[in-house]
Amino acid sequence: MIRFNQVYKRYPNGFDALKNISLFIPQGSITFLTGHSGAGKSTLLKLMSLSEVSTRGQVMVNDVDLAGLRGNKIAKHRRSVGCVFQDHKLLHDRTVQDNVALPLIVAGVNDRECRSRARAALDKVSLLDKANRYPVSLSSGEQQRVGIARAVVGRPKTLLADEPTGNLDPGLADEIMKLFFMFNQLDVTVLIATHDTRHLADARAGIVELSDGQIVSDQHP
Repeated sequence: MIRFNQVYKRYPNGFDALKNISLFIPQGSITFLTGHSGAGKSTLLKLMSLSEVSTRGQVMVNDVDLAGLRGNKIAKHRRSVGCVFQDHKLLHDRTVQDNVALPLIVAGVNDRECRSRARAALDKVSLLDKANRYPVSLSSGEQQRVGIARAVVGRPKTLLADEPTGNLDPGLADEIMKLFFMFNQLDVTVLIATHDTRHLADARAGIVELSDGQIVSDQHP
């Protein structure tokens, strides 16, 4: 469950990235976040992952009020939210399996379980046969699937994706979107910021449209 109550985000230079955002996304749903470049989509996602904090208002993710989190509770929250980025953010000096296992290593999970869960995540995105390869040897679509495996290896309740198909051709983009819908079927709440209007017609997904930091449309199945 994701809830925003009258949320504002103002940066130090005075720019208002988000203005009076009130939003409810049910647990287990999949939602597309759309709007022009600079509309506030990335900022909205950053508030949910605590990469940024709101200037005013309440942000709740997985029934937790993020404003009250401190220390270890912030780390626990971040483990409950998987993030997928347009530019993959993979470590090129580590194998595919090690990239996927990284969140578990940071969380202190033992080596044997790290390997087992990383391989299971790679299997879900059909890349288990490339576990020992390095990211540079993979295509853009494969690198994005590694990023998705890394995002879900910690079994998050919520999955956030910021323009995950922005650098992919339509065929690869469709394959990536199928993965998001697959994980949504496992009761993972999925929120995807995208410019790809081809996917917005999918009746299974909600659509939230932003313009100049404000919600101009909010539709759910």
